[in-house]
Amino acid sequence: MSTKQLLAEIERGINALQKARALCLKSEAIAPKKTTVAKKAKVTRVPVKKAAKRRMSDESRAKIAAAQQKRWAKVRREKNKAAKAARAALVVPAAA
Repeated sequence: MSTKQLLAEIERGINALQKARALCLKSEAIAPKKTTVAKKAKVTRVPVKKAAKRRMSDESRAKIAAAQQKRWAKVRREKNKAAKAARAALVVPAAA
């Protein structure tokens, strides 16, 4: 696209925007504006009771901790197995 074509396209866009602006301003002048001010309704706020916090028993907390430790132990075992397999693959038996 040449510079002249680009400038012509920009000019068309500007003209279209100016026409749209003029239409908006004209419609605002025609539309009746509200002159009455609505009275604010008084709103009484009712205090909301906060829900009691849940408490976890020590027994439940211990069960969750044990399960998490078991999961991480499994991850560590798998990681160690993979590391051992990688080291075993790197060790090349001495050629006789």
